[in-house]
Amino acid sequence: MAKVQLPVLFNEYQSSLNKFTKDFYEKLNDPLYITHKYFLGWINEKGNPDNVTGKSFRPSIMMLINESLGGNQKNILPLAMSIELFHNFSLIHDDIEDKDEMRRNRKTVWKIWGEGIGIISGSAMHALASKALDNLEISDKSKLIHLRGLINKTCIAVIEGQYLDINFETKKEIKVDDYLDMIDKKTGALIKTSVILGAMLESPHNNTTKIFSEIGKNFGHMFQIKDDVLGIWGKEEFGKPIGSDIIKKKKSFPILKLIQISDYSDKNKIDEIFSNNINKKDKDVILELMNKYKVEKYCNSILNEKYNILISLIEELDIKVKYKKMLLEINSFLMLRTK
Repeated sequence: MAKVQLPVLFNEYQSSLNKFTKDFYEKLNDPLYITHKYFLGWINEKGNPDNVTGKSFRPSIMMLINESLGGNQKNILPLAMSIELFHNFSLIHDDIEDKDEMRRNRKTVWKIWGEGIGIISGSAMHALASKALDNLEISDKSKLIHLRGLINKTCIAVIEGQYLDINFETKKEIKVDDYLDMIDKKTGALIKTSVILGAMLESPHNNTTKIFSEIGKNFGHMFQIKDDVLGIWGKEEFGKPIGSDIIKKKKSFPILKLIQISDYSDKNKIDEIFSNNINKKDKDVILELMNKYKVEKYCNSILNEKYNILISLIEELDIKVKYKKMLLEINSFLMLRTK
């Protein structure tokens, strides 16, 4: 099978966004922003030039959709930067909350500078994500107010989702619907908003924005559920060894589905395993139970359902065929990615 990948045009978007964001940071001289430049991959731990940037998945989708509707990069870049900075702020804080010491094969901000600086660094990036909107050139002030309102609403949703995710760690049983509500906020909200913003800046047609909103929602679901599947059935060579999320006792989508459909005896067995430190033997027991209840098959059926819904939504869009093809590439990437 050919390797699935994001549209080649994303490389151009990432390059433009990276340059725009670097120019934005050129005006910021406080030592605090060294932590941002490190996290964004521009410098290494010693302050020397580096290039370890992320995929900029969310802003790239926004830029693609904006271009498909006739927009230009000059207008969309401040919004794209705002979304990317907000996403990275959430990751800096997420690393502290999860006590993760590595991200993108480098030490996390809190691991180098300490938790206090990590919290301040993330909070400052959150503030700069809002300030980025000052660079928007929109003559329609009501549209600008609407854009700011949508981004603020999204920021609150992501933070609420992160709270739910942490809160779930202490609960023995969580309904799958509650979990989907959590990922709608924590992961889905930012992807959905990225899609909507790309459409809103150019499209005067409410129906177009509505379709893109549904596309964003389903992209968000696919992104997180696929992440959860890889956390159970991933491969060591791609950085997701089999059962990695079981060892972490992460209550992900497959785990919650297993708990939901297990019989009384197996539920007790799962509860006992998750109440203690999990070793390889425990992990294998959970994997056997997942096989018994065909959990992987169920998860893949949900992904396949989302995949087909997205194909229908994308075909419904009134945009050029080349942009539809790229949205279909994103759909395939989310469905088939291995890391």
